Amino acid sequence: MFAMTVIQRGLGFLRGIWFCRVLDDTSVGAWSMAYDFIEMMTPILLLGLPGCLPRYAEAFREQGHLPSLVRRLGIATAILAGVCLLALTSFPSLFAWLVFLDVQQTSMIQAMAIAILIVVVFNFVRELVSSLRQVRVVSQMQFLQSVGFTIASVSWLATDGSLTGLVYCFSLATIIALLPGVLVLRAGWSGLPDSSHPFDARAMWRRVLPFAITLWSMNLLNNAFALSDRYMILHWLPGTDAEAQAAIGQYHSGRIFPMLLASLAAMLGSILLPYLSADWEKQRRESVTLRLRQILFALSLVFSVVAASLLILSPWIFGTLLQGRYAAGLSLMPMAFVFCIWVALATVGENYLWVLERGKLATLAMGVGLAANIGLNLLLLPIWGLHGAVVATLLANFVMLCGTWWGMHRHGYPFDETALYATVLPLTLLVGPWVTLVSAITIIASNPQVRAWLADLRK
Repeated sequence: MFAMTVIQRGLGFLRGIWFCRVLDDTSVGAWSMAYDFIEMMTPILLLGLPGCLPRYAEAFREQGHLPSLVRRLGIATAILAGVCLLALTSFPSLFAWLVFLDVQQTSMIQAMAIAILIVVVFNFVRELVSSLRQVRVVSQMQFLQSVGFTIASVSWLATDGSLTGLVYCFSLATIIALLPGVLVLRAGWSGLPDSSHPFDARAMWRRVLPFAITLWSMNLLNNAFALSDRYMILHWLPGTDAEAQAAIGQYHSGRIFPMLLASLAAMLGSILLPYLSADWEKQRRESVTLRLRQILFALSLVFSVVAASLLILSPWIFGTLLQGRYAAGLSLMPMAFVFCIWVALATVGENYLWVLERGKLATLAMGVGLAANIGLNLLLLPIWGLHGAVVATLLANFVMLCGTWWGMHRHGYPFDETALYATVLPLTLLVGPWVTLVSAITIIASNPQVRAWLADLRK
């Protein structure tokens, strides 16, 4: 799993570098908006239903009712996906203006509609496989998607292909990536335990729907938060439409490295939730808290060190690989690293609230952060331009992380010095990467508990 993850993220990084190299910053901005819209719409239109599987699959499997649960969630998911497809194909000009500020981009919207439908199926299968703790298979699916898209996209752009074809390349790679999940489900489905008791669908929906609605609200806010800065740049940055698209392209280049860390944290969080839920159901609650404390601190420490190392190398990467065309992206990278590490901490930490079925607090923290991001962007974009948007996003993510810590602490999670270290350490990246490396070494050397935790995690 680790090997596939490293290769997958490495290919994703090289793919991002290739896009920035062969496309101008305006085209990079358009691709960034298209890809992020696909990623945003998928969880929003599903009302959080597939996301219930990692939390409840184990409970329904032990009762012998997992097939009934999956069947009903699958039917509801198919209906919602059909509604989204109908909306996108019925009003392509409206969505083209919303995403690209160009009503002529209807062919892109049609390609994105197909991609969203395929990603819906992929996410449902992935969530089901993950809920059954088939972590290796999930890694294989994500690996195939990344490798397939890299090969297809690089080949397509090498022949001067259009951005619309790039979306179809992504759809094709996602279809191929479905195969490992479908095969393992087909092989193991008949071996699931059965129940002699009839399935109570009403009781199932009463238990699942509150969690799903909370999760959907969280996904809505999370994706709106993740995209709000770019939409604010697109629609509010002073200047022409082309300048706004170019600014998004610069922003995209500065987020290539930081978003690798955020995506790794998202993968880690999705893997952890079924295990934490299983421990919680078996009354091993102290183990849940201890292990999460260790992981969050190690996450901040490792990600901060990796970020510092990449910042040391970034002038050569931007000057050589990107031909010096993304100076603004390079200058904003330290701030992007800081808020992406904070996003990573919140993404993994909020699993504590989901396990306790207190996801409303995570949603509240995200909502406050979103409101702060919009308000700060309205204030800072006219003054500082692109850098104002990044500063606004940095401050808003700090607000969101503090809200997540507060919700966790309210329900028994200890906010000790290691949690404080995890929050503050990424900030040293704003001073300089060497300061971050020295700070990390100092924290490890001066704290016996930290050294014991890291030794425990290595085991």
